[in-house]
Amino acid sequence: MTNRKLGDRRSRPRFEIVGQLWGALETVEPLDLRDISRGGALLESRVPLSPDSVHRLRVAFNDVIADVQARVRHVRSVPHASGDRYLIGLEFLHVQQAALDRIDQMVAQAGEVVPTRSNHVAEA
Repeated sequence: MTNRKLGDRRSRPRFEIVGQLWGALETVEPLDLRDISRGGALLESRVPLSPDSVHRLRVAFNDVIADVQARVRHVRSVPHASGDRYLIGLEFLHVQQAALDRIDQMVAQAGEVVPTRSNHVAEA
């Protein structure tokens, strides 16, 4: 006979936590990109992010997929037909050069002036 409780179908033993044990869950959430520059971006999200928190993002341009590290600078709630949405302002901390080049192309196509100095993004 086993020592398992009746109805317990777990195949592995569990350890009961006494007190608190903190953990983290990382999820992937597609976000609407409102605007972008070399220095940051404005996103629309269903979930607010904490100001000053740092996040890893994956930005997909048509021909370039780039990983970006960014800090949340501001969060503002905006009404939406499906419930509250949040506008999240990000400051880029680290951006791959291919993404910077693609951002420059997008801004140039929109008729804006593109800065030629490459020190607008702080390296992490």
